[in-house]
Amino acid sequence: MKRTFYTVVIGLVLAAIVHLLIVLLIPSYATKDSWAKLEKLGEPWRFSIVALPGASESLLPLVDPSFGIAACRFDLTESPLSVEAHGNLPFWSVAIFDRRGRNIYSFNDRTSIDRHLFLIAVNSIQMAQIRKTPPAEAEKAVLVLSDTNQGFVLIRALQPDPTWKKRLNRFLTEAKCERFDIVEEKTDPSDN
Repeated sequence: MKRTFYTVVIGLVLAAIVHLLIVLLIPSYATKDSWAKLEKLGEPWRFSIVALPGASESLLPLVDPSFGIAACRFDLTESPLSVEAHGNLPFWSVAIFDRRGRNIYSFNDRTSIDRHLFLIAVNSIQMAQIRKTPPAEAEKAVLVLSDTNQGFVLIRALQPDPTWKKRLNRFLTEAKCERFDIVEEKTDPSDN
């Protein structure tokens, strides 16, 4: 009976020590998430190259060596997001993630309009404004309603062989991650 009691007590003490260590280590791991890594790359509203084909190092784990990747952070409380890139590549994809790294929306060149990368991401208030006064650009864009305000966009582009290197680099470096201006409906004072 004593032996069982001591075994249980020792087990509980060890469990408490492990629990305490885990709690103390959480802050050091919390700064290693995708958002924190992207913050170190550069300013929001601008794409930064995260990985290039054939590169031995990347900020992201398990990157396919045939893909180049660019990332951009955004905050929809400041403005809607507009993402655009031009180029004829064999394959590209774009994904929007929330601040915690959960995928909100994604599509690729096969599901885009005319294989053109152009998207506008908005929150619910901005969506109401766009529906009230739709901008001409919205007709050619993939319109994404986001339930979160802060997040990041990843563009992945395929380089099937080294002859595509210049096109891929141009596609990623010239990609735009910008604020999108919604035109407010003007009211005529004489209508009152």
